[in-house]
Order: sequence, then C-alpha cells, then structure tokens
Amino acid sequence: MKLPANYFDVFFEKGKRIHLLVFLALLILLVFVLSISRNGRYAPGAFMSYGWVIACVYTGRWLCRNWLLTGQWVGLVMMLIVALIGLGGLGLGVYIYFFEPNLPLNHIIESGINSTVVTFLLLFGGFFLAVIRSAIREKMNGLILAEQKKGSELSLLRSQVSPHFLFNTLNNMYSLSINRPNQMPALLLKLSELLRYSVYDADQPLVQLKDELDYIRNYIDLETIRSADRLSLNVSLPDAPAGLKIAPMLLVVFVENAFKHSRNTLESEIQIGINCKIVNDHIYFDVTNSYSENGAKDRTDKRNSGFGIANVIKRLDLLYPGEYTLNQTHTENRFKVELSLKVN
Repeated sequence: MKLPANYFDVFFEKGKRIHLLVFLALLILLVFVLSISRNGRYAPGAFMSYGWVIACVYTGRWLCRNWLLTGQWVGLVMMLIVALIGLGGLGLGVYIYFFEPNLPLNHIIESGINSTVVTFLLLFGGFFLAVIRSAIREKMNGLILAEQKKGSELSLLRSQVSPHFLFNTLNNMYSLSINRPNQMPALLLKLSELLRYSVYDADQPLVQLKDELDYIRNYIDLETIRSADRLSLNVSLPDAPAGLKIAPMLLVVFVENAFKHSRNTLESEIQIGINCKIVNDHIYFDVTNSYSENGAKDRTDKRNSGFGIANVIKRLDLLYPGEYTLNQTHTENRFKVELSLKVN
C-alpha cells in the first residue's frame, strides 16, 4: 500500500512530536539507570515496566478525553474499573514474572493491592495531563478568537477613517470652488498628498510618528486655505525622533474635529491651538478650539458630529488598553481635548 505524500508530516505533527520526545526521554533515562546498575537481569522487567507505565498514563488520558470531558460519568466509572483490573493485573504479572517469580500467596495479595493503587495514580496522572491540555487549548482558542475579533474591528474602524476624512475634505473643496476658485490648485495638491497617506500608509498597523505629524501639517495647510480670513492658529508640532511609531490617523481626527466645530461659532475669529510634546515613549497631544453650542451648524455636521472621536476612542481601547488617557473639556466658548499616549 502506497502511503500518502504527507504521511510522515501528519504523523510527526507538533503534538505527536512532543509525545515522541517524552517517550524517548524516558527511555534514555531508563537505559541510563540500567547502565549504572550493571545488572542486566532486570533489563527485561524494566522495559516491560516502562511500557506498562506508558500504557496506564495514556489510558487515563484516553478515558478523560472520551468520558470525563464529555460528561459520560457512568461510562467513565465502568471503564475505570475495567482499566484498574486489567492494568493492575498486568502490572502485578510483570512484577511477579520478572522480579519475584517465587512470591508467597499472602505477598501476592499485598502486591496486587499496591499494583492497583499505582495503576490508579498513573491513570489519574493521565487524567490530569488531559485536563490541563484541554484547558490550555481552550484558552489558546479563546485568545485566537479574541485576536481575530480585534483585527476585524480594527479593519472596520480603519476602513471608516479615510471615507470620513474624504467626506469632509470634499465639502471643503465644494465651498472653495464657489467662493475662491483660484485657490483650488493648491487645495488639490494638498488633497493628493493627504489621500496618498490615508489610502496607502494608513493601511499599516503602525506608521512613523514623523509621517503622522507631517500628515497633520498638510491637513492644517489645507484647512488654512479655507478659513484664512477668520483663523487665529497656534501650532506647535515638534520633529518626531526616528523609530517612534503610532497607529495611523489617530491624532489628526482631533485636529479635524477642531476645525469643523470652530467654523460653526458665531465669533468673527476662529481660535485653534494644536500642541504636541514627546517625552521618551510618551506623546502628549492637546487641541483647543472655539466652540459654541448655539453656533451655526449645517445638516452635514449635525449628522456626523462626534463620529471621528468616537472612532478614535474605540481604536485606542483596542490598540492601547491601559496605555492612554483622554480628557475632553468644554466651556461656553472653548473645547479642549488632551491625549496622553504611550507608544513604541
């Protein structure tokens, strides 16, 4: 009969390799002990005892997997009794035949009891190993499912970032095309740079903090074109050290939110402050903007109000659990967001 091409790969898969290594380790230990004792008379009995121990442990493992873990208690008790009688009797027979062939009857009864106790302990050892392995496997499966769920949620959230940004930018372009058509070329150039980052770089799990800050600078330039006549802007964005990374499109959402809501104020001057400070592996980022609950709001802003920040909070919870603090405060005319984030 021809074996399938992957027969040996299947036979020596990870779990079976571990069992094989344990068998070999115990066998080597047994040979080592026999070589030290230099008494070949006990070698056959020692090898038979080795096989008996393995049989007891794996019988216990088999009973656990097929009856204990499935809750079949009646079948478990019956099979356990059969295993104790069969393996206990086998252990007694090995002991008498190889080690004590002339054992008196009263000692045979005592040895039978001892053999049954040892058999029970070995079966229990098999039970224990099977339960531990089942618990570890269940834990690992739970972690894998949680990681897959986390990845799916992140993919969904990332897929929402670029459309949300593009939606707001197209609104900007529409307004400028009517009021300041001569500024459209510069706007389109900035839009091209922003879209390149949001479409290609933002698809990565992490990006260089330097690239994220450059993206924010480009976004500020784009928004400045639209709001130059009313804007009072105070920006402090340092040069990020090389190697410091962050999840993409996190910080810019706060900047986008500031421009969007500050334009709705009735004040003649829009005030926005954007500050970033980097200390070792911590980012301290805050954005302040003009704010008015009774300001002029269009229907588009009302429908999408709060979407961006809610998205960011979900991403922070998934990517940086316990490693960030986010505070949002607002007065009658000012709104401020402060983020402290530990990055790698």
